[in-house]
Amino acid sequence: MPKLPHPKSVLLALLLLGVVGAPRLGAMGAPTLQTDDTETAGDGRWEFNLGASTERRPGSRLVEGPVLDVNYGIGDRLHLNYEVPYLQRSETGSPRLSGLGNSALGVKWRFADGGEHGLSVSVFPKVEFKTPGSSASDRGLAEPGTHYGMPLQFQRTVGPLTLVGQLGREFGGGRDGWNYGFSAGHHLSEKVEIGAELVGGASGGLHRSQLAANLGLSADLSAHFTLMLSLGRELHNHDEPRASLLAYAGIQLRR
Repeated sequence: MPKLPHPKSVLLALLLLGVVGAPRLGAMGAPTLQTDDTETAGDGRWEFNLGASTERRPGSRLVEGPVLDVNYGIGDRLHLNYEVPYLQRSETGSPRLSGLGNSALGVKWRFADGGEHGLSVSVFPKVEFKTPGSSASDRGLAEPGTHYGMPLQFQRTVGPLTLVGQLGREFGGGRDGWNYGFSAGHHLSEKVEIGAELVGGASGGLHRSQLAANLGLSADLSAHFTLMLSLGRELHNHDEPRASLLAYAGIQLRR
C-alpha cells in the first residue's frame, strides 16, 4: 500500500477543498464519494445503489460495473450493508479479464449523534470475502482470502459546509493498512449537492501511501431516485502507476 504525503501538501489540499466546497454528505458520502458519512438508511428503509466505476492507469483499465450496493435500516442509527461488483480489467497486450468480484458485508452504527450542527460519529465494520461461485481471485481480478475493515466516520456542519472525516484499519488475508479520507459538502439547491474529497490509504507501518482527489455531484430526480456522479485522479501512488482517471456514475433507489 501506500510514504505518507508531506503534511504541508495535505494541509494545502484540505484548504482547497474548503474553497471548492460541496454537499451535506448524507447523500454524497458513499458511493458518490469514497469518504463515507455517518448517515444511515432510516428505520425499515431500503437503499439500492447501482452504478459503475472505472480507473485508468498507463497501459491498463479497470472497470467495476455494475456494482450493487444495498443498505437496510434498523432503527434510526444503524443499517446493514451488502455490496458486490462485476470486474473487467484490460491491459495492453493481454486479453480482457472479467468476473464477479468479492462480496462485502458491513454494519454501520452512528453511536454519537450531534444533531444538525453537532458532531456525529459512526463505526462501519466490514468483512470482504470470495463471492460463492466466483473465480475472480484465481485470475488475479480480486484479492484472495478474507479481509476485515474497521473505519470510523466523523461528521459536522460548519456554516454552509458539511465536513466528513474517515479513518480506518484494514487487516486479514495478507492485508495490513490504513484508509483515510476528508470531504466537504454543500447544497447548491434543495435537490443538488456537490462534494470534494481527499482519500487514500497507507501501509500498516505508514511507509507507503496513495492519495486521490475527487469531485462529486448528486441530484434528486424524484423523491425516490438520485443520480450520483464523481470524477477525480490520483495525486500519488507508491505501489503502482498513478491513476489518471477515477470516475463513477450511478443511481440510488430509496424505498
